[in-house]
Amino acid sequence: MNFEEEMEKLDAICAEMSRGDITLERSMALYTEAVERTKKLREYIDTAKLTIEKLEQQ
Repeated sequence: MNFEEEMEKLDAICAEMSRGDITLERSMALYTEAVERTKKLREYIDTAKLTIEKLEQQ
C-alpha cells in the first residue's frame, strides 16, 4: 500500500469513528488500526524527508 492509500484508509477509519453509532469493541479495533496506519504513514514521511535531505546535500 502506498502513502495515499494509507491516508484514504485512515480517513475512512476517522469517518466511521466520528459517526458515534459504533460499539466500544469496534471503536477499539478501529483505534488500533488507526495507530498502526499512522505509524506506517510516519515511516513514509520520514523516508521522504531523508531522501529530500540527501538530494539537498548534493
